[in-house]
Amino acid sequence: MLAGRVATGMAKAWANTVKSPIRAVDLSWESLPVALPPAPHLDETRLVAVVNDASKSVRERSEAASELTWLQRCHAGETIDVSCLRLGKARVLHLPGELFVEYQLAAQRPRPDLFVAMAAYGDYAPGYIGTEVAYSQGGYETGPHDSLVAPNVERTLMDVIERLLRK
Repeated sequence: MLAGRVATGMAKAWANTVKSPIRAVDLSWESLPVALPPAPHLDETRLVAVVNDASKSVRERSEAASELTWLQRCHAGETIDVSCLRLGKARVLHLPGELFVEYQLAAQRPRPDLFVAMAAYGDYAPGYIGTEVAYSQGGYETGPHDSLVAPNVERTLMDVIERLLRK
C-alpha cells in the first residue's frame, strides 16, 4: 500500500513539474561557516578513558573515538559550511548531519516565493540534528551516541538558513 502511495505521489510530482530555462546569471553558490554547539553529555575525560581502555569492545571504543573527535573539533573552533545553491527561483540548502524534517519545513517559510529544497549529510560528524524541543521529548535520535549537538543547535542552523535565503 505504501509503495503504491509513493508511486502515485512521484507520478503526480513528475506530471506537475514546471521546467524553466536557467542562465548563468540565475546561478550562484554561497557558503557560510557555522560552529555547532557540542552536546552537553560529551565529556572529554570519560571519552579518552574509553578509547584507551583495552577491555572495552571495539564498538564502544570506536563510538568514543568518534564522539571525542567531534568534541575536539568543536573545542578547536572548527566550523562546518552550510551552503545554498541558487538556481533561478529554486534554492538548495546543503547542511550537516541527519536533520529532522522540521528544518525543511521551517526553511520554506521565510521564502514562499521560492522552491526551497534541502540536502543534508554534508558532514555527518554531528549525527542526528533534532529540533530544540525534540531533545526534551526523548527518542533515540536525540540521545547520546546518536546526536552530538546541543539542543540550541536549532537556532544556530535556522539563523544561517535564514541568512542564506535572504540573498
